[in-house]
Order: sequence, then C-alpha cells, then structure tokens
Amino acid sequence: MKNSIYAARFRRPTTLSNVAERTPEVHEAEWVAKLTPQEFQKRDDLVSLLVGGERIKGSLADSCLWYGRYLQSKFHHHWHLLAPALVGLEDNVTPASGDLVIVYCFVIEVAKLLKTRKNLALVEIVDELDNQQLLKPQMDEERAILNQIVFATLGWLSMLYEAVPHPAANKLEVVRTSTTSSGYRNSLNTRKYHSYMRNFDYIDFPFFELLARFGELTPQWKPHFANELGSLRQAEVISVKDVCFNTLQGLADLKIEWVTSLALHLEMDSSKKTLKLFQFPSFCRMMVVENETHLLSRLLTDHATRLYEDVRAPEVVTEQFFKEILLTYRLIFGQDDRSYKAFSRMVPVWEEQCGRSSWETTWACDPMLLTLCGKSATSDEARKIYDEIDEHEPANCYNAHHEFPFFAKRLLELQEFIKHHQPQNLRALLNDRRDVAAWYTLWNNQLLIIFATITILLMMLSLVLQAWQVMLARQQLQQLG
Repeated sequence: MKNSIYAARFRRPTTLSNVAERTPEVHEAEWVAKLTPQEFQKRDDLVSLLVGGERIKGSLADSCLWYGRYLQSKFHHHWHLLAPALVGLEDNVTPASGDLVIVYCFVIEVAKLLKTRKNLALVEIVDELDNQQLLKPQMDEERAILNQIVFATLGWLSMLYEAVPHPAANKLEVVRTSTTSSGYRNSLNTRKYHSYMRNFDYIDFPFFELLARFGELTPQWKPHFANELGSLRQAEVISVKDVCFNTLQGLADLKIEWVTSLALHLEMDSSKKTLKLFQFPSFCRMMVVENETHLLSRLLTDHATRLYEDVRAPEVVTEQFFKEILLTYRLIFGQDDRSYKAFSRMVPVWEEQCGRSSWETTWACDPMLLTLCGKSATSDEARKIYDEIDEHEPANCYNAHHEFPFFAKRLLELQEFIKHHQPQNLRALLNDRRDVAAWYTLWNNQLLIIFATITILLMMLSLVLQAWQVMLARQQLQQLG
C-alpha cells in the first residue's frame, strides 16, 4: 500500500448518492483488499503509462481510482476468457491472490503497443504477446479466445466500444445496450454502429479499419484554419440556453441515454427523442494528457492519415477530444441551475438500479458525473476539475468550431433541432425560453389571465353571498310577518 502512487488519495465514495451527501471517507481497502502489494504496483504501472507520467493528484487521482475499480469489474466479468488465455493463470472461476499481476502485465503490454505501434492490427498484438510468451497455446487455428480478449482489452483502454463478456464463438461482439435516466438497461438504437458482431476477417487490418466494420467509432476531427474561424456565421455559435438540459427536456421532451462508447457521445435521435451521453467522465479526465504521451494519439493519427491520403494529414489533438467531452457536461448541465438540479433528481432512482449489482455498484455510477452534471459549473468541486484541465470561465455562447472542433457538428445539429421545435403542450410552451422577451410576455399574460380569473371568481362569490344574505333576510321577514 505504501508503494501505491495514489493510494493515499482514495477518499471518493463508490456511489453517486454518497458523493452528494459527502459522507465520511471510504477507504481503498473496501474494494481492493484482495490486491497484493505486487498487484498494487502493477496497477500503478498501468496508470502511469496511461496518464503519460503526469503527477497524479486532485481529480486525476480520483479518476484513476475509479478506472481501477472499472478494470477490476471487467477482469471479473471476462475471467472466463482471461484464465484460458494468459500464461500463469489457472482455470478458476474467480481470480486467486496474485493473479491480477499477470492480468495487469497483459494489459500494460497491449497499451504499449496501442500507444506506439503504427497501423496496429489485432493479430499483430496477439502475435507480439505470443512471442513474449504471455499467451497460452490455443488448439484452434483462429486463436479465438486470444483475439476476443485482446479485442475486449482494447475496448477497456480506448472506451470506443464495450466488448460483450460472452461473445459468440469465433466472433468479435460489442454491447448493444444503453442506460436510461432511470437506471434501466435499454436496447441501443444508433446510426453510428453498422454491426454489433464481426468474424475474424479483418483482424490483420489496422485497428481503426477493424473498428470501421462495426461503424463510425474512431473520432474524426476536421481542422479549421484561422481565416475560416474569423468568418463563422451566427448559426455556428452555440448558445447555452438552447442546448441546456432544461430546454432539451422541458421544451423538446428529449430523454438522456447514457452510453459506454465515446463514439456515441452527443448523438441525437429526433424520432425517438433521445440524446446519448458518455457515462464515464472520469475516463475523459484521465485521458486529458499531453498529446506526445497520449495513449490514443497513434490510433487517431493513423486514422487521420488514411482519411487525408493525398494531402498533409492534420495533427490530431487527442487531448482536446476528451476536454471537449468534459466541457459538454458543463454546457448541457453545469451552466443552468434548472438543468443540474434536474439531473440531481435523477440520481436516487439511477443509483437504486445500479446498486442491485454488487460488482457494478463500485464503478457503473461514476462519481465525477454527479459533480459535472449535478452541480453548478461555478461550484468548488466542478471548478477544481476545469481549472486542472486549464479551461477558461464558462460563457453564455461559444464559437462551435473553435471550442468544439470534434463535436461542433453534433452540437449544432442539436441546437438546430431545438430552434425549429415547436412546443407541443402548455408545459413545453411555458418552458420555452428561446425568446426571453416572448417568454416573459407569455408569463405576464398568464398571470393576467390568472388574476382576471381569480377576480371574476371573487366577484361571483360575492354575488352568491349577497344573494344568500337577501334570501336569509326575506326568510326572517316572512317569519316576523
């Protein structure tokens, strides 16, 4: 424990409501008591590799600890693939003490290849690990289990997809579910995925080409030059009031679907009235490292080079991709009080669903999600995160292509949908703040109508009382007569 580079930083509760309550410290031993000192060290080695040697402190430390829990959960669910694949592991149902040293060594080697090898192919990783004698000999020619566990590991490292724990025989398969705002798992509907299952035909192609067989999973960045940025139209400006969650929910009745694939972040389905958001901001915070040491820089550069075959490939600022995702949480939730309060009201229901699985309780509900989506962007907790990634103060409007080069198109499409959406009921009409003057006029008219209605009711009540008094007086006179 003393050798852990961030063990002393573990003061983060494991569920969203615990973060909200700021309960007393939850110690690392609660979820990693089974780790040996050697396993701790290998875990730290992997984290150091992923963050490029940056000093692990503050929100970065919290993110790394969350990722440790996430990986342990993945090891648990994929143990039936890890055990028969890695040299040194017995075919046990669950890992024995010290087994995770072997698993972490395996993940570290995959990460090194992903980080450094140009046009890396899945089969190339398997061959390299086999040459290092990390993999057990396989009887089948396809080496199916080896390809499946390496594919799953690349998903854990990149978050571009989530591999199915129990894929079909001789297949590579990705998860096709999302999580609703109430915590339930839904069938995933998306235009980004063309297929959820592939055979091994493309394992000797560059990894980004293999991903392309599943869909549009590799981030794309279109560079904009200074003269283009200077001539942006007003339509290319993102306004907070147009895309904040309160407007999305109150005006257009858009529902949030939380997804585990970065490729689906901010994908809107207007027909089903859903907006997909990436579920794990802690991973994005961990990936905000210098481009020279970034785990995914090689992959994104290779992909961009292929896209711009006949011209000079643009430099892909990988760090910017993950910063943008963090900033979109601020844009949609953190800058509008009704929006982050609405998210906070979702948390108890969501946590109740997450808490039904003891393994998922430790990582499925990312604590950083509550900070970025359930608190004001100017709160101490949120400002600490944004300060650490060197982001400026929030504004009411943003230059879409300058501030969000990766996600400008999706944000502009979302804003355009909202601008052209007409309220379908009185509630939506009263929540329509796109034109503030018209909104105040509407509410003033509503108040006038309410006041007039009350006045009329009081007058009618007064008339009824007067008539009642006349009737009583007549009755008294008749009795006296």
